Amino acid sequence: MAVEHFDSRLKLIPGYRKKLAPAVENALIHTDALIAELPGPVDLSRQAYSSDPRVNAYFGSVDQIEHVFSHSADFREFVKRAESFSLTHGYALMVMSRQEKSVLGHAQVGDMIQSEVMQQVVNFSGHQLVKPADSEESVRYDLRERAFQHLIAEAVLKLARHTEEKADLDRERIHLKMELKTLRAEDGALDFVAEEIDQSRSRADQLRKQLAEVELKHDKATRGLETINDYFELLVNVLNHSDVYCGLENRSDCLGQHNVVVDSNNGSEVPYAEIRIGELQRYGVIVKYPLNELKEQSRIASQMNSIYGQ
Repeated sequence: MAVEHFDSRLKLIPGYRKKLAPAVENALIHTDALIAELPGPVDLSRQAYSSDPRVNAYFGSVDQIEHVFSHSADFREFVKRAESFSLTHGYALMVMSRQEKSVLGHAQVGDMIQSEVMQQVVNFSGHQLVKPADSEESVRYDLRERAFQHLIAEAVLKLARHTEEKADLDRERIHLKMELKTLRAEDGALDFVAEEIDQSRSRADQLRKQLAEVELKHDKATRGLETINDYFELLVNVLNHSDVYCGLENRSDCLGQHNVVVDSNNGSEVPYAEIRIGELQRYGVIVKYPLNELKEQSRIASQMNSIYGQ
């Protein structure tokens, strides 16, 4: 998978499998450790919404849960598979955005209820379902492959950026050389104006300095990835430093009513993983959903259709 998705020419390197295997193993050990830490599965049934404070915290209403699952293209495709017909539940990684803001509200201080007390409120939004499967184990296994594919994509991106940088340097070299050539051509026409000659020579010196710097960068870029062995080393480097490109940290909020942050004696722990994929950061938890509650169209969608007549 690493070779095919990065550059199939790596197969030309003698013993490439044996050479690449330790880096692949390092990457898989890292991604396995991350995925094992994902919290869940959390039951997102209608009944759980009224009894599980975690589900209450993730969603503003039970209809919102119904909408997320009914209108997830990946989840609906999973349910339509023949092997899903006998299942009672579907599983997936649910990723969300998390916002925390300060608001004025009511709070109990001792025996008194005080108004206009500054409180921290957490809100989860933008729910999406990733890698639906028939079990928690299957979700984790599929996420392992997805994480590994991301590492290969990072290597491809590095290669693309290098190629783009080299092309930019090539264009800059040509531009500076043309400008220098133009200045030299104009020197003869300015030989009777001393001030113009000084300005022209000063500009030429500046351009030559810029060109020398660009040539140096270009030579360095060219030496960086000249051969297929250089490509191989780039891939190995990314796989051996997988922690740079993806990470996970388990976190939780202690929340009371309306998702207000409270101390541990007055609320419930709401777990989630802070997931970092490249520059993207999301929050996630593995969930399960009873398939008999899946609707062709959610109540939210029906209401929107009735409002807008669609």
